[in-house]
Amino acid sequence: MLNIRALWINPYKLSLIYIQPMYDLENTVEVDNLKEILKLTTEYDIYAFYIGDQFKIGKVMRSPLRNDIHPSFGIYKSSIGGNLMWKDQATGKNGNVIQFVSEKYIISYNEALKQIFTDIENGSITTTETGKSIQDSYKATKTVISVQKKNLTEVDDNYWGQYYITRDILKKYNVYPILTFWINDLPSTLFYTKEKPLYAYQVFNKFQIYCPYGDKKNKFRTNTSIYDMHGLEQLPSYGNLLIITKSKKDLLVLDRLGYIAIAPCGENTPIPENVMQNLKERFNKIIILYDNDKPGIEGAKKLAKRHSLTYTYIPIEYYNMFKIKDVSDFIKNYKITKTKEMLKKILSCEKG
Repeated sequence: MLNIRALWINPYKLSLIYIQPMYDLENTVEVDNLKEILKLTTEYDIYAFYIGDQFKIGKVMRSPLRNDIHPSFGIYKSSIGGNLMWKDQATGKNGNVIQFVSEKYIISYNEALKQIFTDIENGSITTTETGKSIQDSYKATKTVISVQKKNLTEVDDNYWGQYYITRDILKKYNVYPILTFWINDLPSTLFYTKEKPLYAYQVFNKFQIYCPYGDKKNKFRTNTSIYDMHGLEQLPSYGNLLIITKSKKDLLVLDRLGYIAIAPCGENTPIPENVMQNLKERFNKIIILYDNDKPGIEGAKKLAKRHSLTYTYIPIEYYNMFKIKDVSDFIKNYKITKTKEMLKKILSCEKG
């Protein structure tokens, strides 16, 4: 059933009313399945069984998912939910313990669930005191981000203007410059300057902090979950075409060009099944438009396969020749008219 909240939001006007997120984190197939597993054992014990070695949380090691000469794989505590997550820095892939099993054996999410349950039932995965101790110490924690807003200036107009993004679009999608921010009342060391402006993307009641000229470590900060997607609040009730893109900036550019789009708060962030089902009920066609580099194409293929969607990307020659991998790069280099022509072409010949 279509959520009533989606029926009255006008995507072309900024709503000043605070609304709870459309999707309930506590009532989803993905979360409930993981909860059921964790009634039987611990995430640590599952990882330990499938990795085959003892490992330390937060320490880099050789990837158990591929031949890895240089250690680039790690398991860490998520700041959202407190679960033990994994990430392969070399490939950019990440996820929870079920997605780890899925990736390790190249099987679907549901098949991975069945595999874990089977290995628990036959006694292959046992619950250890180490696992219990770690689970108790890694309880869920809530990350709170607070921001100090500032007015838009010429610095901001110049930055967003190179992508043809207007102040009206920034306002529509709750993007604004900030002087600084706090995480759980701890002050950030980042501050807005003319050379390095600082922005907040507000998604429902959460934030993603964006420092365009920051290094990889400081470019983004967030307390969003997989249910806090850019553009979800602004979607119309129904539509013909919806584009799933990989970043807020690309979403803003697509809006400028007349397209309806959403974006997860992380390039490798999955889209929950119940969210996707709702979107499929509301839009006639959904196309994934991620980066045209290897991680982007692989991520698009994976998302397309999981949700039976199609995907496309900017012609690969633009990346090979000019390192242009997304619609933001393209419009910055080729302006509006050519970007419109390019999008019209690639969206008409998407891949299954």
